[in-house]
Amino acid sequence: MGNRPDPRKLVEAALFLSPRPLSLSELSKIAGVPPEEVRTILDDLSERYKSIDSALVVERFTTAVRLYVSPEVFPHVKDLAAVPEFSQRELEVVAHIAMKGAVLRSELRKMYSGADKVIDKLRSLGAVVLRKKGRTYEVKKTELFDRYFGVNL
Repeated sequence: MGNRPDPRKLVEAALFLSPRPLSLSELSKIAGVPPEEVRTILDDLSERYKSIDSALVVERFTTAVRLYVSPEVFPHVKDLAAVPEFSQRELEVVAHIAMKGAVLRSELRKMYSGADKVIDKLRSLGAVVLRKKGRTYEVKKTELFDRYFGVNL
């Protein structure tokens, strides 16, 4: 193997390929640079996309970053997107989370068989986060959940 690729290319490629938002620490490990340098790379990447009027947009959340297709272009290419599909039963769990905003995992388990599988799927998308609450976890929707499922738009 040759030299390690430019950190900017590694950050951009990671964002492009990831089906979920990535944290600064994940990007830092991938690129082999400190988180501060990742922030600079993200600023530069975002500015570069804006300067060429790109269809790609760098979006930062509180704890993660993702690359997505701009809303202006997305409707014209959305059929090409590899979006996980949710069964009717899974969408019931999603709807419950959407209505409550935050719900105990134990409550979801009692109400829906296979709730853990849905929670894992949502976590892999960056749509929910788990927070320890007593002997169970609270499942809380993220900004990405709202965007992905069109909640509160």
